[in-house]
Amino acid sequence: MKDTSLGQLLLVILLGSGSAAVTSSLLSGDEPQVVPQAPTPSVDLVAQLDDLRAENAKLSERIADLELRPEPSERVAAVEDTEFEEEVRAFMEQMSEKEKASPVVLQSKVESALTSIREQEAFQKQQVKDQQRDEWISSRIEKIAPELGLTQYQSDEMALTWRARAEMDAELARLWQAGEIDSQQAGEIKTANNERHQANLQAFLSAEQYETYSSNINRWLGRGK
Repeated sequence: MKDTSLGQLLLVILLGSGSAAVTSSLLSGDEPQVVPQAPTPSVDLVAQLDDLRAENAKLSERIADLELRPEPSERVAAVEDTEFEEEVRAFMEQMSEKEKASPVVLQSKVESALTSIREQEAFQKQQVKDQQRDEWISSRIEKIAPELGLTQYQSDEMALTWRARAEMDAELARLWQAGEIDSQQAGEIKTANNERHQANLQAFLSAEQYETYSSNINRWLGRGK
């Protein structure tokens, strides 16, 4: 009986020691670290970013071309270049339909590029208009100079006076179209512009030349009686 109890006691001690060793090993070991994985970008997002990079590069090239474009020294022709603008707006509309709004930075660059392009085109168109106006003025003065007996100085002054009148009329039209003046103000400005124009004419024309000019100006300008 004593031998049996002693054997059982030794077995219990050995099992207890083994269990303690295993527990100690588990407690002393470092816990495995979980490494977070970076999320994989979706195919649509990658394609969208590629499209934006391409559009950004195209805008940069377009702006660079405009900045390097030399100022025209001879007769220029108005450039109708709406293809680029249509492509950009089509792209933005497509992004809107897909409910994927373009980044704010890209939108700002697009609007800035479009504004620059439109301003350049407007400037070129105005240059063409001014050139055509000056050519028309020169041709008209060349025709009326013999009848008025204009000297070269008077012909040059006449050209400057007509150009100034054309610019005053253009500014009056701009103010009216922009809604910055009403009909009464427009009439007052038109009257003042005409008085200034007549005073400029009398400054370099003789009394006889001015009288002939006033009598025949409508016929010379092709306005009829």
